[in-house]
Amino acid sequence: MVAQLDKSTLYLGEKLSLTLESDQSPQVRPDLRALQTDFTVLGTRQVTVSSHTAGKVSAKTRWILLLSPLQEGEQVIPPISIGEQTSLPLSLSVLPANQNPSIAETGRAIYLEVSLDQEEVYLQSQAILRAKIFHLAPLPLNANLSSPESTAALIKPLEEQRQYTELVRGQNYTVTESSYAVFPNETGEIEISPIFFSTILPNEKLIEFNSEALFLSVLPNAFQSSNNLWLPAKTVYIEDNLADKQEVTAGSEIRRIISLEVEGLPAAALPSLSPLTYESSNTQLLNVVLEERKTHQGIISQRIEELIITPHSSGELRLPPIDIPWWNTLTDKGQTATLSHRNLVVNTQADNTVLAAQPVSEKVHLQTGATSSASPPILIWILMLISLITSLGWLYTFNRLLKLKGNNQQQEAKLKEEQALRQKVASEITEKNTFQALTMACIQNDPEIAQLRLIEWAQSFWKNPELHTVEQLCEYAGNQTLNFLVLDLEQHLYSSSPERWQGDLLLRNIEKIRDRQNRLALDIEPGENKLKYAAI
Repeated sequence: MVAQLDKSTLYLGEKLSLTLESDQSPQVRPDLRALQTDFTVLGTRQVTVSSHTAGKVSAKTRWILLLSPLQEGEQVIPPISIGEQTSLPLSLSVLPANQNPSIAETGRAIYLEVSLDQEEVYLQSQAILRAKIFHLAPLPLNANLSSPESTAALIKPLEEQRQYTELVRGQNYTVTESSYAVFPNETGEIEISPIFFSTILPNEKLIEFNSEALFLSVLPNAFQSSNNLWLPAKTVYIEDNLADKQEVTAGSEIRRIISLEVEGLPAAALPSLSPLTYESSNTQLLNVVLEERKTHQGIISQRIEELIITPHSSGELRLPPIDIPWWNTLTDKGQTATLSHRNLVVNTQADNTVLAAQPVSEKVHLQTGATSSASPPILIWILMLISLITSLGWLYTFNRLLKLKGNNQQQEAKLKEEQALRQKVASEITEKNTFQALTMACIQNDPEIAQLRLIEWAQSFWKNPELHTVEQLCEYAGNQTLNFLVLDLEQHLYSSSPERWQGDLLLRNIEKIRDRQNRLALDIEPGENKLKYAAI
């Protein structure tokens, strides 16, 4: 591999180009971690060089790195690896900045500098433009600085102007700095218009000058998801106000607030967060709030969604996980921000009405006179009548108790049947939600999330919470095609293959397994009240 610098001596604050030429695959990127200690990597550009010699065509990949040294003195460009090849170290002399003759002339009262924090960014990602006015005397109140403009980018001003002092060639200047966030919406090289400054000094002298136009190289999306979601950012966080599992009452309203915070994107670019359809519930989007916090380092945006969820049947309501794929511009890698699933245990409303049986007592008053003329036979008949009435009362009470016992047994059986039905419906809903999450991960071609969602789906599909690994899943399923697809998934997870994992084949196989299992579940054995299951 060949490594070459465009200059061997420069002043601190200047830039240099490092060119690496290799015959490695264009997909293999250089490892730049060794440079981060002493240099700032301002941008990278890839060029494929083809040559024809003696009828043979050969191609090499050329990487051009734009660097800025962090300190003066004798420096060394460390060895850099591209795949299996490593470059040789290169020597570099960095002279003090105050010796640079191109720095602003000493004694100059006021001048303007405009710069970008990086020269190459991804489409829609953030670059920071800083406009600095260096002045010896305080700026007049009539000083005017225009804003940068571009037809190929969204430009937003950041926090209010900052003021600080900076030593330039022994002269202490006051610096008034204005910062802007630039979000390009076109690929290729885009132009940012010059910035104009004008003021009238106390001696009524008009001062006018402008910066040069700036150019920014914009790379296309690093990947393309199925729903065209592309979020290049520094950090992404997602959270909500619900616990992992909580109990609610059917018919009651649950207020869910989901918040997505992204550093390095405008709020308008943030996607919607929650589906508005959940099984066994009504869901209403109550409010959406978009907020932007502007700092010296860029924009921090937040999207807050407020939903009202009303479960209308008892059982378990599973709110599926929310996966937000994004591109980390700091590490130059794809990641996924995940809000895990939430389980709502929905109970029926308790019946507080208690019916108590009121005993009815009858009093039989026997009035006897002091001198009774009733004969003994009449008294005997009266006693026999009372005994007969008492016996009939006991028989009636015993019959009522038997009927109540039978009714209670019927109610218990009915209650068990309803509970079993609710459990079955809740299990089916859970399986549908986990399959939906697995489908989304496969469509987005995300192997890490797909592996996690595959295990969650298997636990709900086979109703076995002990399935914790893909090995157990494959053994339980007994499906040869699934074994091969899971092996391919793991190879992409744990190997350094540059090829991107494709989840369509795994999703298609899972759909076939579900269809076959559902057909088997409809086949009821004769004479038995249970479902037939067979190994897939």
